[in-house]
Amino acid sequence: MADSATGGYISPSGSIAYDQELEDIFQAFIVGITSLQGAFVRPRWQTEPPPMPNIDQDWCAFAVKSITPDDGPYFKKGLESMDSIRHESIELFLSFYGPHGQQVASLFRDGLAIPQNIAQLREHKIKFIECGQVISAPDFLNNQYVHRYDAIARFSRKTLKTWAISL
Repeated sequence: MADSATGGYISPSGSIAYDQELEDIFQAFIVGITSLQGAFVRPRWQTEPPPMPNIDQDWCAFAVKSITPDDGPYFKKGLESMDSIRHESIELFLSFYGPHGQQVASLFRDGLAIPQNIAQLREHKIKFIECGQVISAPDFLNNQYVHRYDAIARFSRKTLKTWAISL
């Protein structure tokens, strides 16, 4: 790996959850709060989507809608490296379906106010900020209208990347 002494491009070390790993964190979080079965809490967009649940099944589709960084990273110098620290805002878009979709959406929203639930995100340096209103948004699936209730939950997190920069 290149460092500031060898020249060339420098890549950071360490790992921050994005993509599938971030979806897995939120999927487990939603399952934990709502008590929906894991197979019925699924990422909104999948390469090979599973079959649509029956109309009488409660389920949730979710997506990381946006990740917005703060203005710029803060740099902290170490002995042989430099850390870049920044904060990101994450918007999670959720749609709840089924005969109890509105109830499950409200359960999720209210469950976000329970410190023990939110503590499950702490190990990922994710903090709950807010969850807005639950909006009724009927959807046309499998040639029929189904109940759908949308919500957006906002979170923030701290990221850390270590760069092989020595001065």
